[in-house]
Amino acid sequence: MNQYLISIYQPDGPPPASIEIHRIMLEVHALRDEMKQAGAWVFSGGLHDASTATVVQVAMIAVSFMPSSSTPNVRAV
Repeated sequence: MNQYLISIYQPDGPPPASIEIHRIMLEVHALRDEMKQAGAWVFSGGLHDASTATVVQVAMIAVSFMPSSSTPNVRAV
């Protein structure tokens, strides 16, 4: 089965004029309803502005054990 991701976002900054955003949201809701009726799994949820984002850096490490030692050898990868 094919899988698709449709992402609808609003760029940072002031929102579009209320008439424009109303038309856009009517189209988004119509699309969402059509997808649900077709049996698609639909998730919708808002995100905060990009200025509130947090960067997470994951450190990669390798751990190995030597048969003759109970102390692990840990090193950054």
